[in-house]
Amino acid sequence: MAKTETVHTRVTNDIKKQADKIFSKLGLTTSQAIMLFLTASVNKNGLPFELTLPSDEDSDLAFATALATVDGVAPSEKAQKIMRLYSRGEIDYETAEFAIARLYKQ
Repeated sequence: MAKTETVHTRVTNDIKKQADKIFSKLGLTTSQAIMLFLTASVNKNGLPFELTLPSDEDSDLAFATALATVDGVAPSEKAQKIMRLYSRGEIDYETAEFAIARLYKQ
């Protein structure tokens, strides 16, 4: 058996519990999941996932949400969904405007 090392790290209790639950559903212990992460990092010669900055879509949505916030109250979930569709280019401006206007007339 290969010589092993111990890795110590600090995480919040909430994150640990959530991760444990996910790993358990996958049939893994947290130690096994960490070993998979480290092995994948070595095999890839970097992190085994892509690190990216927020997309322009995320920025557009954050900007639209800030503009739509009135007196410190953020737009409703439905309004945010409409803004998200618009920021992704899935609906045009006129459709988004119509949907928001209709939403607030209810």
